[in-house]
Amino acid sequence: MRRGGAARVLGGSIAVLLLSTACGGFTQPGPAQAGPPLSAANAPAANAPGPNAPGPNAPAPGPDQAPAVAGAGLLADSVSSALPVQARDVRLVRVGAADLALQFAFFNGTTDGFAPADLGLDPRTHVIATLVDAPRGTGYAPTHWGDGPPRIDGAMADHARTSTSSVQEIPAGGAATVTVMFDAPPQETTSMLVLVDGFLPVEASVQPVGSPALKDDPVLHGASGVDPISPTVEPVICRSGSEPGQPTTGTPTRLRLPSDVLFAFGSAALTPVAGSAIDSLSKQVTATSGTVVIDGHTDAIGDDASNQRLSEQRAASVRDALAAKLGAGFTFRTAGYGETRPVAPNTRPDGSDNPDGRAQNRRVELTVESSATATQAAPAPARDPANTTLTGSGLVPQVRSVTVRAGFALVQVSIRNAGDQERPLGYLNDGGRIGVRADYGGELSLADGTGARYSPCVFSPAWWDLVATGSPSFVRFGSDKVPPGAIVVMWSLFAAPPADRASVAVGVGGFAATLPAPVTAR
Repeated sequence: MRRGGAARVLGGSIAVLLLSTACGGFTQPGPAQAGPPLSAANAPAANAPGPNAPGPNAPAPGPDQAPAVAGAGLLADSVSSALPVQARDVRLVRVGAADLALQFAFFNGTTDGFAPADLGLDPRTHVIATLVDAPRGTGYAPTHWGDGPPRIDGAMADHARTSTSSVQEIPAGGAATVTVMFDAPPQETTSMLVLVDGFLPVEASVQPVGSPALKDDPVLHGASGVDPISPTVEPVICRSGSEPGQPTTGTPTRLRLPSDVLFAFGSAALTPVAGSAIDSLSKQVTATSGTVVIDGHTDAIGDDASNQRLSEQRAASVRDALAAKLGAGFTFRTAGYGETRPVAPNTRPDGSDNPDGRAQNRRVELTVESSATATQAAPAPARDPANTTLTGSGLVPQVRSVTVRAGFALVQVSIRNAGDQERPLGYLNDGGRIGVRADYGGELSLADGTGARYSPCVFSPAWWDLVATGSPSFVRFGSDKVPPGAIVVMWSLFAAPPADRASVAVGVGGFAATLPAPVTAR
């Protein structure tokens, strides 16, 4: 009998259950066009124009445009209106039992040659691409090269398994199919959030083995390499708490871990990948002493007594692992609640099973309350001055959307250059700065009105954090200057605010004021 949660081992890596309905995922507005945001429900066909299509004077698509198939047609625009490139017909297709291929047509709307590697898709260094299973709080990084498929010149065994087209120049107005390989999720998976550097997020359906949507590519043949020390599937860790450098007694730090990655089916023993996840989680605890409360929860599959016992045992397992990371300054309390505190329905309205909801209910929640005496005795850490360098610069920020689903908030903010000269943003996508600097590294943050501030989620196997502020995302070749009249769209993933919050305040690094924004639930 199934109890609490399950994880499945594929080729030595952990693949977790994923289910997102195509119409219920995050939507993806284009950077400058009007009209409704794209979703799987209203996206244009792969070869049809839509609200995000290039203007009438743009070069025509190249012959490598992928054919239209059922469920295809999702587009991902560049995050900068100054960079006319698109990821067209984004699709995820299973390749055998162990692999999943991300494919899209990289359209070059510029006036000269352009390689996908110029935009963060270079397998000789880093392929900046991540898949996120929102209901299960899990991220997937590209797999590494294994035996069999031909490698790109200069790519090593620990580099991402990516098609040679990623390093080949695409002529102006042309398109080329780019393929990036990932570990395959279980058969229950129907869609995933696709995050690729330089493009806006889009949720794509997962198509079965043999789908005509998959274009043949040498990278599809062979097997991915397995690196047990550096897993490619791990939890996405999101933190909310007090402002960095401020006493945390008033606003505890809160974190959530999905059970499917931490534990095998019906077990309270931590999986091999759990060690890396616990390490990532411990780095989000900024207090040096205090109390850590760890609560275990399960879904409704199985009998009450078994789920109660399993939730208690799993909380204790996380406690033991986290205590070894945080040291002697903390005390720990654990509790198990079995299936009694669901955060999502275990069944659909018609009474059928809801794997998506059950996955959200299988979780371990942590609350960190710093020691009041320690906070009072020690001076507050020094804080960098608030970043107001962009105030009055002619750059105008505006919140495009705050969309909440399955425990996450996807935030998109446009920054328009209203002046007549190009303006630098000066941002860095550096996880070492997020949560340390008062301005959260010059990137995005959220406040929910309770005193808590949310920092961007972290996915440790990725070379980047889940926030689109890497400088290649804006304009070509490492410049982060915004041309006059251009719009840059920043996005990031956060933990979802409480369900009773109809609005949040979005902080944008460089600007003195935060921006109020309504919350849209999906």
